[in-house]
Formats: sequence, structure tokens, C-alpha cells
Amino acid sequence: MKSIKSLFSNDPAGTPGGKSVPNHSARSEHDARPEARRARLWPFLFLLLVLLLALFFLRPFFRQGRQSPDEAFQAFTRELFLANVSSSTLSLHYTLADPEAAGIKEAPISFGSYSREEKERSASALENAQEALSDFPRDELSASNRLTWDILCTQLQNELALAAYPYYEEALSPLLGIQAQLPTLLAEYSFASREDIDTYLALLEQTENYFESLLAYEQEKAAAGLFMSPETADAVIAQCRDFISRPGEHFLLSSFEERLSQADFLSSEEKAAYAQSNRARVIGHVLPAYELLIDGLEKLRDSGVNPYGLCHYPEGAAYYEDLVECTVGSGRGMKEIKEMIDAQILSDVRLMADIITRRPQLLTRLSRSIEEQSPEEILALLQEKIREDFPAVGSASCTVKDVPASLEPYVSPAFYLTPPIDQTDRHVIYINRSSDYDNLSLFTTLAHESWPGHLYQTLYEASMQADPVRGIFYFGGYVEGWAVYAERYAYRFTSLDNDSADLLAANSFLLLGLYARSDIGIHYDGWKPEDLAEFLESFGISGDKALSSIYQAIVQNPANYLKYYLGAVEILCLREEAQKAFGERFEIRDFHEFILSVGPAPFSVIRSYLYGWTGTD
Repeated sequence: MKSIKSLFSNDPAGTPGGKSVPNHSARSEHDARPEARRARLWPFLFLLLVLLLALFFLRPFFRQGRQSPDEAFQAFTRELFLANVSSSTLSLHYTLADPEAAGIKEAPISFGSYSREEKERSASALENAQEALSDFPRDELSASNRLTWDILCTQLQNELALAAYPYYEEALSPLLGIQAQLPTLLAEYSFASREDIDTYLALLEQTENYFESLLAYEQEKAAAGLFMSPETADAVIAQCRDFISRPGEHFLLSSFEERLSQADFLSSEEKAAYAQSNRARVIGHVLPAYELLIDGLEKLRDSGVNPYGLCHYPEGAAYYEDLVECTVGSGRGMKEIKEMIDAQILSDVRLMADIITRRPQLLTRLSRSIEEQSPEEILALLQEKIREDFPAVGSASCTVKDVPASLEPYVSPAFYLTPPIDQTDRHVIYINRSSDYDNLSLFTTLAHESWPGHLYQTLYEASMQADPVRGIFYFGGYVEGWAVYAERYAYRFTSLDNDSADLLAANSFLLLGLYARSDIGIHYDGWKPEDLAEFLESFGISGDKALSSIYQAIVQNPANYLKYYLGAVEILCLREEAQKAFGERFEIRDFHEFILSVGPAPFSVIRSYLYGWTGTD
């Protein structure tokens, strides 16, 4: 799943995250769904109103010279960070294992709220943060603080651009919506103390109120002519019905009892009492919240007037441009982005043609067969294989779990849950067994999620001890782009010969590129189903049912494919620039260290640091 730290950013594209790829039809040779994704969780509001006060309290101290520029800047970013992670209980719990050690002694128990008014307050806070940031003399800051300043300056502007479209975000998409992501977050909520359990139970009691705010937001969207299509509404309603279909056997009951069984600070009697309390809240508050959502969406179902992409709304194309920039951060216009994607697609077609020309027998004898291994064996092998080409990081334990059967139709093929930033020794990867993994796809899926993908990326980021404020943004292009890049790289770590590995890797990446290009076609160029069919059929992807499923998946999750594919293409372009600059002195391990050392950021910022690293302009 997409990193929990990105849970509360203003990125509507497709958290629990997230990572995540639209759930298409059954797998086929043409199914280009990335094998593993960190699903985007959902976009909560980015800052509390109290942040406004914090920012302006800090500015006089800086102006009066009572602190050095670095001290004042770090005080500023600390306030930004603490205000953000305190904005909801889930945000706080999944970001900090020990909030008190970070200076948060009390925080309200809340999911947060969802409304136009909250979005407007968030926009005001962003504007004030941007103004406060401008008071700091960038050139007088340390190197690490200058990088943080550059990232904040760029991303605050990106988030503000999206704030101009309060009703274009879809909070309830079938794959990445709140209703889809909440169950996993609740099921993974850890219990280190009685207080954790009490907070969790109190939070469950607020589910109905939170869903009421979501439904009110959807009603406002409908009044503005921006409600989801009937097809999307039907998918969300069906998902909610499945969620409440077996109340007595619900996984929120069994997962709670499993966590209680590991709570050695409780007696048997206390565990039984807590289990009963949880059952009462799941049955009495969580399931009724989903029933409320079903009823409300059924009433709104026919309000949707646009079954096509965003550009068929009045400001849809402009919103999509800003969404792509906020999610990926390329710093490029849509024309250049399309050219980059087209060029990479052509490059992979040529690579595949070259391999087939040299080894035509692969046309008929190409095998995906590799040895069967358990997830644990694959993780150990990957950790060993990356040592030559990737910088070293510490080891960490990782638990691989299966997605609950009731959620299999609605969540990503796989996802990784990022641990709290102050407890990076525990990692969880979920595998969706309904994706029918063969041995190769399981291997590359786990490479995406673990080594050298998300888990490795998270460990390296922790080792850099970057300013925590950077974690309040979701840099989907960097995070998911790196994982896709890692996934492609990992084909060479299998037992396949090099040509077979390169051919299969290029084919997988090519299909993802076709979907990313289709994302732009649907949401920016106005493609309708027949246009998508014409484009994909030219690459051999056909079938009315499959094409319809692909179209709906892209409509429901705008820019989702771009954070994976365009993010990876940006990394490949940076690698090519570095190779040209260094020539024979280029080392892939050094390049990986550069990308990882900058850490999550817009690619426009990363490029500016590449020029200094390579000595080019």
C-alpha cells in the first residue's frame, strides 16, 4: 500500500495508494497491471487551522535574529510536521509510534473531516505556509535544509494549484477511495498499550459521523454537476455491500482478536472484554457507516453526467494537468510528457525487436518459468542480489500477509505498509492471491514491494534522517516510480537468461506505458471507449470486456498510472543524463545512491540536484 505517510496529502490521484493499480478484468497476457503497488490511501486535509498561528509565532523569532537561519527553519518545519500528523488519529498512529517523544502529549481522537470548508481552510494554511517559507534566506541554510526548502517551495505551490478545484477530487473511487482503504488501516492498527486499544475503539465509534461528512461532500459534488458516473457508483455500492455481507465473521473481528492475542500486557479476562467491546463497535458503528454510504450513493447514483474522462468536465483538463504535476512533479507540460511516454514506448518496442531479431526462437519458446519459492525465500534472495548495484542499508524484518478474501476484488495486487518513522524495524507486505501469481510475477511483485523497492527505499530514507516535514507530502511519482524501476531491474535477479529477462521486463513496462498513455488520452485528450479500443488494439490488446474494464479503471483513477510509469521514466531519463555526463566513469550504484539520497521529491527538484552532481548545466 502506498506509504501511510502520504495518507493525508492533498493528492486525489489514487492513494490507499497506493500504489495501486486499477483492478481490471481477470489476468490475461495483455493485462498490464503492475504486479505490486503501494496503494494510495486517501487524501485527508493537509493541515490544521492551528498551523496558521504556529507559522506566525515563529516568524518574529526569525526576524529578530534570536535563532540562526537553520534553527529557525527547523523550528518552522517541526511545527508544520506536528500540526499535520496530529490532524487525525490514523495519521498520528501510522506516522509516529511514540507521539509523546516527538512532543505530542495529547491529540483529539478523530478521522478528521471532509468538506469544502475544510479544503478552504487547508488552502489558507498552505498559502500562509508558503508566505512563511519565503521569509527564510535559502542560500544561508545548510545543504539539507536547502533541499527541504526547495521541496517545500515546489510542493506547496503544487498543492495550492489543486486547491482551486474543490469538487474534482473523488474520495470514494472503487480502488483508492476511503471506503476501500479504511478496512486495511483498521486491521493493521497496532496495539502497544491499553491506550492504543482504547483509542482504536473510540475511533470506531466515529465512523458513522465521518462517513456522513463524506456523503455530504458527494452530495455537494452532485449539486456542482461533478458526481461520479453511475458505473462507478455501482462499483462502490457493490464493494460496500460485500464489506457488510458477513457481519458475524468479519475480518475486523478476527484481526482485532489476533492483535489482542499478542498483547502480553493484558490478562485473559481483559482480552475477552476488549473483544466484546470491539464486536459491539464494528456491528454498531462501522457496518452501519457502510450501510449509510450505500443508501446515500444509491440516491445520488443517477446524478453523474459524465461517463468519460476529466476533460469532459468544465475545468477537467486544467485540473488533470495540476493533478499530474502534484502527483509526479515532472515540471513539464503535457505535450512534453506525452512525447516522453511515446519515446519510451518506442524504445521498448525496439529493444524487444532487437532481442527477437537475435534470438527468433524466443517468439515461440519464451518461458516465464522460474523456480518456486516462498515469499520469505524471495525476500532473502533479493536482499542478497541487490548488494552489487545498490548502496547498503540495514536489515529489517518483514511479514508477508494475504489480503482478506472479502477485500480481494477491491484492493491492489499487492501493497506495502510503511512503518512509523520512529520505528522502522517492522514492515508488512500484503499479497492479493486473487491475482493468480505465477512464480515470476510473485518474484517481481515482491521486488517492487521489498528489495530494492518500497521496503528498501523506506530504510534508505530513514538512514538519511531527512526532515520529517517532507513526509507530509505524497510524492507518488518518486515513490511508485522507484518501485516500478526496481521491479524492472529485478528481472535480471531471476534464473532467466539475460535476453529472456530483458524481453519480459520490456514487455511488462511497455504495457504499463500503454496504460499511462491511455490515462492522458482519456483524461486530457478526451478519448472515449472507441478511441481507447483503437489505440490498444494497434498493440494487440483487444476484447470488448477487457477494454471496457480498462476504460473504467482509468476513468475512476485519474493519473494513477502516471505516478508509476512516468515516475519510472523520469528516473530512466535521469540515469541517461548521468551516463552522458560521466561516460566511462558512470557507476550504476552511484546513480542509485544519488536518487535515494535526495529522497522523495518532485522530479523538477531532483533534476536540479543532478546537474550539480554531474557537473553539468
